[in-house]
Amino acid sequence: MEQYAQNIMCTDEEKVITYCKNIIKAVEKTRDVAAQSKLKSRKIKDALQTKDKQTMWNVLQEYIHKHPELFTMANGVQLRRVDEDFYRNVSEKDVARQLEIVIGLIYLNEAKHCVAKETIKACFKKLLKQSGVFSEHEIEVLLL
Repeated sequence: MEQYAQNIMCTDEEKVITYCKNIIKAVEKTRDVAAQSKLKSRKIKDALQTKDKQTMWNVLQEYIHKHPELFTMANGVQLRRVDEDFYRNVSEKDVARQLEIVIGLIYLNEAKHCVAKETIKACFKKLLKQSGVFSEHEIEVLLL
């Protein structure tokens, strides 16, 4: 393991998880975007299936380093440097949750760059409203 790795830090983890799950649902309604997103997140899903903390951690670090465009404050996500003590104390469940967030961010990034963007945006807005987790204002800000 590197001396310093990075960890995903969310301003409100439950909202980020709800946000990510709903963008996946919205994108899956558009086949081409869903296929591309599934392809880009396959390595994460494989790592999650292992349930091995070290494997999942390594994949998380790989995605953080190869795809920094996914991690922006606009998504309510930022990166922070962590040390070996952090890694020793972080649970396998916490690493898995971070990988789930990365999957959502991959879907979001693909949705932002596709032809069917407005269709996905409308579906996403509806799903966020139905979740009951976000206010109208938060939804509008998230959809900018």
